[in-house]
Amino acid sequence: MDNQDVCRMLNISPRTLQTLRDNGTLAYSQINHKTYYRPEDVQRIVSVVEDRRKEARFKGRTI
Repeated sequence: MDNQDVCRMLNISPRTLQTLRDNGTLAYSQINHKTYYRPEDVQRIVSVVEDRRKEARFKGRTI
């Protein structure tokens, strides 16, 4: 999966996706300067993203 696929699937922005990569939450590979993700890794973090979204809503913010 590429960046666009993951953003669409998780309903997140490209910057949020970058943060997930930077903090080690989501594993990725780069081939010719293009970033790819394994579908099973993306499925694994769906609950993480949802938990963060709920926490942000509780604090009056949005993700």
